[in-house]
Order: sequence, then C-alpha cells, then structure tokens
Amino acid sequence: MKTNKTPLAIAITMALGSQSAFAESNDSVTQLEEVVVTASRSEASISDVSGTVQVISGEAVAQQSVSGQKLADILEQLVPGFGPSTQTVTDRTQSVRGRKALVLIDGIAQTENRQISRQLSMIRPENIERIEVISGASAIYGGGATGGVINVITRKPAEGDIQFASEAGIKVSGDELSSYTLNQSISGSEGNFDYLFSGTYESRDGIFDADGDRVNPDPSQVSRSDTDTKDVLVKLGYDFNAEQRLEATLQYFDDQMDSEYAPDISSLISGDVADAPPPVKGLQLEDQPYSKRNSIDLVYSDADFFGNNFQLQTYYRERDARFFPYPNMLGSTISPGTTFVNQSTSTSEVYGVKLLLDRELTDTFRISYGLDYDVDKGEQRGQLHDLQKYIDSGGTVIEPTGSSYEYGPDVDATTLGLYLQSAWDITEQLTMNAGVRHERAELDIADYTPLAETWFLPVLAPWADVTVLEGDVRKYDDTLFNVGLVYRLNDSNEVFANYSQGFEVPDASRVLRDVISPDSALAILPLPLNPTDISQANLDAIKTDSYELGWRGRFDDLLANASVFYNESDKTIDFNEDYNVDLLDQQKKVYGFEGSLEYFVNDYWSVGGSYAFTEGRSYYEEVGKWLDLQAADVSPEKYVAYVTYDQEDMSIRLQSTTFADYDKGKKVSGGNVVSYEVDGYTTVDLLASFAMPVGTLKAGITNLLNEDYETVYSQWAGDTYNGISAHNAEGRAYTLSYRVEY
Repeated sequence: MKTNKTPLAIAITMALGSQSAFAESNDSVTQLEEVVVTASRSEASISDVSGTVQVISGEAVAQQSVSGQKLADILEQLVPGFGPSTQTVTDRTQSVRGRKALVLIDGIAQTENRQISRQLSMIRPENIERIEVISGASAIYGGGATGGVINVITRKPAEGDIQFASEAGIKVSGDELSSYTLNQSISGSEGNFDYLFSGTYESRDGIFDADGDRVNPDPSQVSRSDTDTKDVLVKLGYDFNAEQRLEATLQYFDDQMDSEYAPDISSLISGDVADAPPPVKGLQLEDQPYSKRNSIDLVYSDADFFGNNFQLQTYYRERDARFFPYPNMLGSTISPGTTFVNQSTSTSEVYGVKLLLDRELTDTFRISYGLDYDVDKGEQRGQLHDLQKYIDSGGTVIEPTGSSYEYGPDVDATTLGLYLQSAWDITEQLTMNAGVRHERAELDIADYTPLAETWFLPVLAPWADVTVLEGDVRKYDDTLFNVGLVYRLNDSNEVFANYSQGFEVPDASRVLRDVISPDSALAILPLPLNPTDISQANLDAIKTDSYELGWRGRFDDLLANASVFYNESDKTIDFNEDYNVDLLDQQKKVYGFEGSLEYFVNDYWSVGGSYAFTEGRSYYEEVGKWLDLQAADVSPEKYVAYVTYDQEDMSIRLQSTTFADYDKGKKVSGGNVVSYEVDGYTTVDLLASFAMPVGTLKAGITNLLNEDYETVYSQWAGDTYNGISAHNAEGRAYTLSYRVEY
C-alpha cells in the first residue's frame, strides 16, 4: 500500500476556518503539514479516500473557540456542508448534506435511539485533538449516518515529564460580563505509563442581541443562558511493549440551568401574534433544564496480532437531559382544559463493544473487518404543572402538580453489525475502496399509555377508560455497500467518485408518543386534535443511497477542491404543526455542490473561502407534487470568506459567514401546501492570538458588525411551535483569554 500523505488544509475540504499548520522550507515556500486520517476505521492518506473527508486540527478548533463558541458553532464555520448554528443546546438544523450526521467521540456513537439532538453541545472544545468529518451517507460506523459522520478525537497524553496548562477566559455581551471559563490540564508520562487530566468550568449569564436586550429563553429546546458547565476528561494509558497498549478514558459532563427568566407567554394568552418577545424576570422553577453525560471506555490494541492490527474497545455511557416546561395547546391560546404545561426528562444507558482487525494482504491490497455490538436502554418521562398559576403569573410560576406519565414508550435498542472494508491500489494512479456491512437491529418497545389519553381523556371524555397500548419487538436487518474510485491525474490533482449507503432505525419512542388506539374515545370525538392511529404508525428503517463526484488540487500557493453530490431515500420524517412526528413512505432527494479554495499570498498572509449549495425535495402524493424541503432540513446557501495573518508570535483572522434567503420551503399541512421562508444573514468575526513573554493571550469579537437577525433554527421554531420559541441571535460580543503552559 502507498504511504503518500496529503496536506492538512486539503483534508479540510471546503472548510472556512482551517488553521493550517505550516513551516517554511529553505526556499521560503509555504509547506503544509501532512496528516493521515482514521475516519474510515483504518489509516489512509486522504489522497486515497474516494470521498469528501475533512480533518480539523485541534489548533483550528482552539482558534475558533477563543470566541466562546460551542462545538456546533465551530463546525458551522469549518464544515461547508454543515447546517447553521442554533445558538441553543439543540443541533436541530445542523444537518450534513440535508441528512443527519452520526456524532462519535473516539469512534463511539453518541446518538441514541431517542434522538434529543444535544450531542454537539455536550463536547467541550478544550478536549479536542482533532475532528474527522465524512460527508455523505455512511454505514462504516453503523446506523444513523445518513448524512455523514463527525468523529471527535479527544486529546492524547503528552510525552515526557509532567506538563501543566492553565487557561482563563471571559466574554462580554451587551456591555455585561456574560460568561467566564476556567480550564486546568495535567499531562505526561512515566516509563510505560501516561496520563491526562483536563477539567473545565464555564459559567454563563444572559445572551444579548444586537440592541443590547436579553435574548428570550427557548422553551422548546432549551437555551444556553444562565447555565453552569462542568467537564472532566481523564485518560490513562499503559504500553506493555512496542505493539500492545491499554487505554482508559473517563468523561464527565454536567450542564445545569439556574435562571430567573421565563418566556413571555402573554401573546399565547391573548392570541396576539408575537415573535421573539423579551423574557420576563421572576421565574420560579425548581426543576430547571440540564444536560448530563458520564462515560468510560477501554481500548486494548495490538499492532501485531497474528499479522493483524487489532483493536478491542468496550464502553459504557449514561445520558440524562431535562427540557424546559412548555405549554401544549389544543387551540391557538392558553386556556384551562385545552392547555397542558409539560416538562419531560429523557434518560439513556448505553454499553457495547467494538472489534477491529486490519491487515495488508499484499503491497497493494488492505482489508479491515470486525464487528460492533451496542445496547441502548432509553426512557422519557413527563410531568404536568399547575396551569392556573402558570397563567396568573404570566408563565413565571411553574409548579408541578405531582402528575407524572410516560412520554412515549420505553425502548431498548440492540444492534449488531459485521463489516468488511477494503482498499486496492489497482495502479499507481488508481485506487478502489469498497466495503460491505450487515446490520441487525432490534427494538424492544414496552407497553405504554398514550400521551394524548393521559392529557386529554380526563378532560374531554372522563367516562372513557384509558387504553394501554401493547408493546412490540421490531427487528431490522440490511446489508449496505460502498464503492469508490480515486484517480490521481498527477502529483497535484486527483478526482474521485463514490457510492455509499446509510441506514437509520427510527426514533420509536418519538414516533409512538402521540399515537392512540383505534378503539380510543379520542378517535371518535370531533376534536381539534389529530393523533395518529397506531395501526398507521410507520416504524420502518430509512435507507439512503448517496452519490458523489469530486476533485482535489494542491499547487505551490493554492489549495482547491470541489464536489457535487446526490442522495435519495424512500422515506421522510415529518414534524407536524400539532407536534406529532410521522415517518412517511415519501420519496426524498437532496443534491448540491461544495467547493473551496485557499491562497497563500506569502509566508504570512493567506485568503480563502468556501461555497455550499444544498437543495432537496420530497414527493407529496396528496397533491401530486415534489415540494422543496424547509431550511431546517437543508441548509440555505452558505458563503464563507476569510483572511489570515499568521507568524510565529501572532495570528489574526477576519472571517465572514453568509446564509442566503431561503423562500422555497414547502410542505403539506391539512391538505394545503404551506410555505416556509427564512431570512438570510451575514456575520463577521475577528480572532487574534498573541504570544506573550509567558503564555498566550487570545482575543475575539464575534458578530463584529452587530448584525440584528434570527438564526435559521429560531425562524423555524417560531413557525413550527409558536412565537415564544423564536429568539434573536447574539449581537456583538468580546472575548479575552490567557493560557500558560508550564
């Protein structure tokens, strides 16, 4: 097999913010550091990969995080096909090529069957060694990657004597100190033993918009305002010899809200239309939202296990997430008997094992094979709150009534995957990558009481008995393929073509949450309520076919690349206006273009940019038309531009990101075609880093021009839920941090 490697910036395909690691050669021509990626489960040079693979260095992540942004915000900047940031804890609108991305930490999937879309908000930038992104459907790591894979590789222990690093940072938003961050790390090695400890604490106050006003909290998916985050990463490793190693990783994440502010619900009481109203002070809520994750994984590796590179990985994870209380209404206004103030908590327990064997059969042919086994036990519970106190206080007094209930059935998901991946250098110029994965999954769905009956039956049909829905065991199995070719035109250019498949088992608890029995009294009453008949609920798996053509080029002072893609499936997930979620037998296709370039003016200056266009359609049989997908599902056109000045003791970067207007989005609701429009926006950031006599000083200004806008997610939430779920984006903010290593 060839061992030629490609520059880091090429790996960051179409990335805006790639901070390229470079050094000067004797002739002063900028040379880029070479890297090898492992996102395909075996080491491969990017020039041998038949698809779009991006490698984002830890330095690039650190450069962007100087502004206090979370990982999802950073990926918006660095990954062209990645959707716009929500500025909340949810990743709802952040798809890759119009589909869901599977989030991994050190190769372990973080997405459970009950998809709460908070994975990226529970990963701290301080602990990232690098990020590998595969764009396009993939089954390499199992189900859930219909849009791609985001593999976050955590920091590794330092070699040699013990090393300390301390960092402190602040953020000013709306002329107020809005957050501060502290990080301490200890790392080193002693003989065959190495270790890493990293602890972070961040305290956030409010978020303020372009007018300096506090941003409304999001009651549907939870804000980041008024939260405290604690994060700990511990790594311990032992080398038995040059080939064999054992490593343990422990992670602890706890993000807790403690706020005095509530959404202004006056518009929901009066029926007036309101968009992104200001918050109301005086919140009395004992059980405030949080996000928690505790995990441990053990990895044993042997570089010469009967001629194989062998790796055995076991893991265990607990995830716990609570939402903000939300008024679920039958009508257009809050009123007794037709409104229920609900708050839910979702928990998941996950454990599993991964086995990988990798070997070169000949100088030109390599295979990787193994298995993945995963068990995910999930449940979600809700509780009601006193409606009259909620109304009388304007939404600030939220007291539980003591009534709790199942918020969808408990689901135990078990998956087993067997895979084989190969790489064959057919000639010096041509490489073929091909693989197959057989996936088996089982959903054990428990008996449960329908949510609609829990809420509405006592009010609308008190004489009727509750119908307990019987659980079920759903089994899935499929065989998924991928094949691709890379042709090297010369040392500077290569073209590639790729076909791959992705597989996703449905979020059964969410789909079944709002169903009822055909015998339920709610099914025969003339109500403004439209729960799904359980006999009509679709729990089929989604299989996606993905196609891609691309080119990569690297020249003396210029890096460039471009790709076109198309993906399709015969099923679509539909979020209805009554908050029901349906899995429809409905064709969906997404297509687009991504391209970027970076030009090195000299040893210090570089300029670059990227462009991403994604468009998708779904076929609605009831109207006999293909309708364009909403901006929440396919990112609006994205333009990125930047200029960087970088030398040994100073780095300055000016960057801009533009999302275009999107007025194509449509769907069928109540038999009618409804349009959803999104206004575009442009943000500009200034980032700087200075080497001091001791340590490093970093400064940043985000939203430099103080753009007044709502994110794509906020505009979607305002249309989908109601105006109180919309919120203005953050205005201009200033950050300052100091880091010292010793």
